[in-house]
Amino acid sequence: MSFLNISEQADLFNEFISKGVTNLIRKKSKIFDQVRKDWSKIDVEGLYAKQKLMLAGSESTGAASTPAYPTPQQSTPGTTIVYIKRAQMFSMGFDGFALEAAARKGAEMPPLDFEKEGLFIRMADDLSRQLMGDGSGRLAIVGAESPDDVMPVTNDYFAKATKFLRATRYIEIWTAPPAPSIEVEGQIKSVDSKDNKITLETENETWTSGSHLYNKNVYVAAEAAGVGEMMGLMGIIDDGNPPIPNDGGLQNLDVDTNPAWKAHVFDNPLGNGGTDRDIEEDLFIQVLDEVEDYATVDVILVSSGVYRAYYDLLLSYKTAPNQKKMWGGWSGLVFIYNGREIPVVSEKFVPDGMALFISNKNLILHVMTPNMIQWERGLGGAGILKQVSGRHEYVAEGHMYMNLATGLRPGFGVLRDIQEP
Repeated sequence: MSFLNISEQADLFNEFISKGVTNLIRKKSKIFDQVRKDWSKIDVEGLYAKQKLMLAGSESTGAASTPAYPTPQQSTPGTTIVYIKRAQMFSMGFDGFALEAAARKGAEMPPLDFEKEGLFIRMADDLSRQLMGDGSGRLAIVGAESPDDVMPVTNDYFAKATKFLRATRYIEIWTAPPAPSIEVEGQIKSVDSKDNKITLETENETWTSGSHLYNKNVYVAAEAAGVGEMMGLMGIIDDGNPPIPNDGGLQNLDVDTNPAWKAHVFDNPLGNGGTDRDIEEDLFIQVLDEVEDYATVDVILVSSGVYRAYYDLLLSYKTAPNQKKMWGGWSGLVFIYNGREIPVVSEKFVPDGMALFISNKNLILHVMTPNMIQWERGLGGAGILKQVSGRHEYVAEGHMYMNLATGLRPGFGVLRDIQEP
């Protein structure tokens, strides 16, 4: 590769291609774009991050009828552990002509074949899914087997249960807790999004109704560094422990032992789940009144259906629905709370019928390196690019190691069971 020595490869990938890939993902993923990235809190072993937080404030304050000061108390401190995950592992192909042109001009270049094949779209979708998920990695729940090997599926969060299932994707099916065991390892042949069904490449597979479907090599029984998927907003914005592998507590803090380690959850009826209800301003105010005792809400992130319902509500009030408020580079409708405008932003990865009340500064995406993407090098100090035999084409392999965490779980809220049009 005469036009690119090892030093030039490092400059090209770290300074131009990494930024190009990251920018492409940011354009597709609102969550990835807005979450604060932090690589300063990774410990020296590089396996996990530690966060200090206050679980409860001191109660030694208040009015008095005597000149005696209150008995001193200390605030209750806590430490959480955030294990770093192999969030993305990927391989990319490059046309030699495009690489050489980029090396000569030094312009930021999204990888040509990467863009053609749509891999960056899949990466953005998968990162968004993880950042919105509950940390379990579960993509669907399978139903009873059909005579023709068709597998019906449901999803905890979406009516469209096949939302994250694609043909050619390799998957695994594990029986449900408390004693999961693997039943199927296979590849998806086809996806029927209309009827929420999939067909596998291999015939005569057997599975148990109620078992859980995962991407291949994702399921783990216990939380640890380098295994499983990232934590997401559904695991953070909840009032209980997330599912396996985080069932011992979000960031290693058990809700039963640490009752203050909860977000504010508003179901219908309150706390029990229930039938969907029409959107009302008062519902938003109820959540904001609770959350803003702890943190300032920067955005109300809603599903596409809830966004349409809120738009219709503004129309019924004869309020100008074309009034916009920005969340970073993303435009949203406006909700006014205590004289402050809060953007209401639609995000396709927010579960059906939900509105999430988010404080930006209390979400941290712990990443291993500042560039977020680490490129694999060959042995003996070789470069990043490996030439495809007999062709002016090259391949490169990289990864993104990260995990999402919070230091203030009560600084978030969720409104569930909202009727979508």
